Amino acid sequence: MTSNPSAEALHQAAALLKQRRRPLLISHPRPDGDTIGSAIALRLALVQMGQNPLLACVHPVPANVAYLPGVETYVSDVTEDADIDLVIAVDMSDLNRSGGIYKDAWHGKLPLLVIDHHATNSAFGDVNLVDPDAAATALPLAALIDLLDIPLTADMATCLLVAVLTDTRGLRTSNTTPEVLRFVGRLIEAGGDYLGVMEKTLDSVPYQQMRGWAVALERLQLDGQMAWATFPLAEKIALGIEDHDDLDLGNLLSRVAEAKIVATFLEMRDGTVKVSLRSRPGYNVAWIAKALEGGGHHQAAGCSVTGDLDAAQSGVLPLVRQELARHPYDGSETFARV
Repeated sequence: MTSNPSAEALHQAAALLKQRRRPLLISHPRPDGDTIGSAIALRLALVQMGQNPLLACVHPVPANVAYLPGVETYVSDVTEDADIDLVIAVDMSDLNRSGGIYKDAWHGKLPLLVIDHHATNSAFGDVNLVDPDAAATALPLAALIDLLDIPLTADMATCLLVAVLTDTRGLRTSNTTPEVLRFVGRLIEAGGDYLGVMEKTLDSVPYQQMRGWAVALERLQLDGQMAWATFPLAEKIALGIEDHDDLDLGNLLSRVAEAKIVATFLEMRDGTVKVSLRSRPGYNVAWIAKALEGGGHHQAAGCSVTGDLDAAQSGVLPLVRQELARHPYDGSETFARV
C-alpha cells in the first residue's frame, strides 16, 4: 500500500471497527473532496461488513462531489443519545474540526477513531491512524480497508479517486509520488471513474463560483513573492454565497507565477475572517495557521481570525513575510516556535 501509517495503529483501527455495528463518520466543516470521498468510501466498506454507518457534516456537501453514491445520507447534526457505538473523525487535525457534531457527552463513553494525514494532527483520538506523509487521507484509509480484507468496489474506488485527486490538485502537488500514481492506477483498475471525477469534480466550476472568482481577482494584490486577495461580506451576500463556501480561492490564487505564498481572506457572517494559505515547495504555511489556532499542511493550511479584513491581514501577512524571509525553507523548524 502507498501509505505507511504504523502497523500498530492499523491493527488497532481494524480491531475497533470489527467490534462495532453503528459507527458515526464525521466529515469536517466546509468539506472538501478528501473528507467526503474518504468518508463515503469507508461507509461503503463498513456496509460490506454488515454494519449500519451514519455520515455527518455540519455543512452541505459541495456540488462537485454530490454525485458520489450515498452522499444523500449525510446529516448535519447528531443528538447526544444517538444510536451509535463508535465515532470516526475523517480528515480532521483536531476535534474542533467536527463543527460541533462531536458531543462532549461522548467523551469516555464512545471510542474515537481518527483517520487523517495532516501534519498538525494532535492525535486526539483513542486510536489515531494518521500518516502525515500521505498525499490524502484516502491513502491510510485504503490501507485500513485492505487490512480488513474488504473488496474494493468500483464505487469505493471512485470515492477514493475524488479524495486523492482533489487533495493533490489533479496529481500536481509535490507529494504526488510514484506510489500515489500507482495507487491511482489501482483505483482505475478497480473500476474507479477517473475521467468522470476529473470532469465532474475538478474541471466543472459553478457559475456562482466563477462570479466569486471575479470579485476576488479584482482585489488581488502582489507584494514581492506574496499574493493575497480579500472577499468582503457584502460581496458574498450580494452573490448569495454562504459562509461554508470558500470558492476554492486558495487553489485559484496558487497559480500566480510570481508568488511563493498566497493567502485568501473571506469575511464571515459571525465576525471572523476565514484565511486560506498556499505555498510552493520549500515553504511552510502550516506553522502560520497553527500559530493562529488553525492547522493543515506545509503547502496548504488555514485558520479563522476574529475581526475584520484589515485586522486579519495585519495578523497574517507579517507571518507570511517572516516565512518568505527564511528562503529556502530547510525543514528544520518546529511548530513550537510561535
